[in-house]
Amino acid sequence: MNKKKTEQNKSVHNILWFALSLLAAVLLWVYVTENEGQEITVPLPGVQVSFNGESTMRENREMIVSDVSTTSVTVTVTGSRRVVSAMKASDLSAVIDLNNITRTGSNSRVPEIKFSSRTDMSAITTVTTDPDVVNFYVDKLAKRTVELVGVFNGSAAEGYSAEPLVFSPSTVIVYGPEKVLNTIKSAYVEVTRTDVDHTLSFESTYVLIDAEGAEVESDELTFSESVVNVTLPILAVKEVGLTIELTAGGGATESNVRWKLEPATIILSGDAEVLSGVNSIPVARIDLSLVDEPLTETYRIELPNNTELTSGTRETTLTLEVTGLYSELFTIEGSNISVINVSEGFTAEVMNSSLTDVVIRGPEEVLKNLSNLNIRAVADLRNYGTATGIVSVPVKISINGTTEAGAVGEYSVYVNIVEQEKAPAEEGEDGP
Repeated sequence: MNKKKTEQNKSVHNILWFALSLLAAVLLWVYVTENEGQEITVPLPGVQVSFNGESTMRENREMIVSDVSTTSVTVTVTGSRRVVSAMKASDLSAVIDLNNITRTGSNSRVPEIKFSSRTDMSAITTVTTDPDVVNFYVDKLAKRTVELVGVFNGSAAEGYSAEPLVFSPSTVIVYGPEKVLNTIKSAYVEVTRTDVDHTLSFESTYVLIDAEGAEVESDELTFSESVVNVTLPILAVKEVGLTIELTAGGGATESNVRWKLEPATIILSGDAEVLSGVNSIPVARIDLSLVDEPLTETYRIELPNNTELTSGTRETTLTLEVTGLYSELFTIEGSNISVINVSEGFTAEVMNSSLTDVVIRGPEEVLKNLSNLNIRAVADLRNYGTATGIVSVPVKISINGTTEAGAVGEYSVYVNIVEQEKAPAEEGEDGP
């Protein structure tokens, strides 16, 4: 009896639970149905303004949009809660059609609001925008070639110098509204590296600047190049001494010479590898046999290849004096004047009976032991070929018995060159 009653109670409980579940489902369905069908109004700020046909206008009609009054609008949408509540500003766009604009000038257009393709448009009743119109200007598309300029605001490492920036390309073409282009003076690059000890090459963006140095900013501009190649040449800097080359002669050697250059050094810049091999620069070669009195002479400094003068001048002045030696005048007798290297078939005869006032320089004790008989002069005819007649020929003077003294200055003698007569051919020598 109790078992049967328990089963009846359980059956009643199940029926009651089913009825309650059914009622809850019905109420939920009614609630959702009523709310989905309910209209709501939602403002969507930040809907982006875009232009349809902008590229066609640029390419075919050479016009460009400028001075847009706003880049976004607020779109207010009214419709069913189910559809409108799920909307975001990124699902919409405010489109302005440019295809029917053929002239430059000011324009006002009501943007067409475009919804996402997945939007149920039947659930939307009204759409409004704020602002309701977008103002803009259609300008003539122009282009301008702008020079690249730059400045190095960093620092080179010690012993190096920075050269002006080099750009590739050296200019860029800027496209945009003519009135904006007219404000542009140049494209500017700034480099701020520090302690640079080698040449740098890299890509860089640039900014446009006006005549006052202020940046020209505009979303309406496009460029032939968005980045350019920049080279910052870094050269080594080195102080290099100036020197002279001395050729011993006239009894004088380097030990008998006092000399000074003013300036004595210059500062060069160039490739580090090139400068590493440059330790001094000779400015003159001095033959001491031609120096018989204090010398003052200015010389141009020839710079090594691939170097530049950073500090100093391109000229230096030499003062030179031979010291510690004595000079005396001697006469070379005609018997001690000879001729060498006479061309075959020619004879040569020295016309001078002697060579007087020959300056011989050397230590005092050496000069005391010299006589005219110790000094010889030789005229070399190697370069005279088949010349004939009396010619002036330089002579080389030598001193027998010592190398500590020598002649100072240049000397020459007159030599008569005669072609020898050919012997007559014997009779019949040329016959058949």
